[in-house]
Amino acid sequence: MTKHNLRIGFIGAGSIGSLFGGYLANIQSDIYAIEVIFFNTKPFVQALNRKGLKLYKNQDILLIKNIIAYENEKTLEKITKKDPSFKFDFMFLTTKAYDNENALLQYKNLINVSNFLVILQNGIGNEDIAIQFYDKAKIIRAVTSNGALLNKPGHLFHTGEGVTKIGFPFLNDLNSKPEELAQSELHLNLLKEILNLASLDTIIAKDIVTECWEKVFVNIGINAVGALARLPNGKLLENEGLKYLIEQAIKEAIKIAKINGLKLPEKDYISIAYDIAEKTANNKNSMLQDILNRKSTEIDFINGRILKYAVELGVKVPVNEILTYLIKGIENSRF
Repeated sequence: MTKHNLRIGFIGAGSIGSLFGGYLANIQSDIYAIEVIFFNTKPFVQALNRKGLKLYKNQDILLIKNIIAYENEKTLEKITKKDPSFKFDFMFLTTKAYDNENALLQYKNLINVSNFLVILQNGIGNEDIAIQFYDKAKIIRAVTSNGALLNKPGHLFHTGEGVTKIGFPFLNDLNSKPEELAQSELHLNLLKEILNLASLDTIIAKDIVTECWEKVFVNIGINAVGALARLPNGKLLENEGLKYLIEQAIKEAIKIAKINGLKLPEKDYISIAYDIAEKTANNKNSMLQDILNRKSTEIDFINGRILKYAVELGVKVPVNEILTYLIKGIENSRF
């Protein structure tokens, strides 16, 4: 039986990119032969190509040695020029959201020989940057509640299992082209199939944009407050003042979402945020980790995105405004 060959790339294969790429590369299937290619920094690439990826989950250690890693796009660009048939079935964008424009520009030629660009990141509005470089019909958004921590190059910890949701953020554009939509849905189902084969529980979302907003409501409440207070998630719930900030930040975000026309399901997003903080009590959220490591954060795509939309709409979001400016002030200080 001939296997179906699939080539999948990951631009900026950090924690989440390495998690998804690692599990995809580890698939044992009679139907698919999957080639996984990572693009990352020199230390990561050297460690991966020399020793493989060690994936730690609970008490198990998975050693994955069939991933190919490159520091940049140049080697494969040369191949695409010599071999017009060379392509990626799916190219994942898993950089930090603030690196999107630079990454999309740098890897433009490889994205152009990819059937689909899969944006797997925190934040909202990320796809609006991608459409400056890529066809709307070829963009897939993905959100996940899986947790991962890249302890050092080549050493990855799967810190929490969750569900991944995928879908087309520009579905309305596709609906006007039935034949193109049918072909795109086949590929979306293929992506779902291989992610599930990789033991990454995945479903197709009817409205992936709303799913992105729902996830960001939690991030809006927890991330900036936790980063500013330098506290793990659970400790935020022990302080009434911090709980009040979380609550107000989420309420402002819900207001902006509704003004923007999103039809949100009837959920108590504040209680959801509290519940997630409790379940991940010992976790230092990603924004707090960035601050502690003196790195840039994704504030502009979380609380800062709410502020941006609010300014455009002429609406006040005082808590998100203050949280955004304080985080950006810490970023600038780098102490």
